Amino acid sequence: MRSKTVAVAAVALLAAGGVGSALAASSNNPKSNIESGNFFCGFDVPSLQVIGFTNYHRTGDVVSVEYHLKNGIPNSTYSVSLWGDLCSFFGNVVTVTTNANGVANGNGDVTVPAGSTRFFATSFGPNGFNDTPAVTLTP
Repeated sequence: MRSKTVAVAAVALLAAGGVGSALAASSNNPKSNIESGNFFCGFDVPSLQVIGFTNYHRTGDVVSVEYHLKNGIPNSTYSVSLWGDLCSFFGNVVTVTTNANGVANGNGDVTVPAGSTRFFATSFGPNGFNDTPAVTLTP
């Protein structure tokens, strides 16, 4: 799992301007790219390859995630989870297996803390973590 060191490093990079602050705010259905190898707790790393996207929706304390891998490693399993705040694990979303073209889709819901508004999805697969830049969702 992630360590506090990684979270602190990500915050330091953000403060220094080394990692873009890609918080996409929307009360409806924000979309965020999946960045291959991104292990920075929801901070955007534009130099990383985009391998898909997610859509989010929040109703009260439940966040729904639609996960769309389009360029994953073929015939591989990815465990998708929802994280938030600085770098807190909120729950597992779904496990998907890509087809021969590296494509997989999955949906799931996670109950989140009422006061949390910053969220990002990640998938853990053969290429490590693949975070999305965080989105802002209000209850």
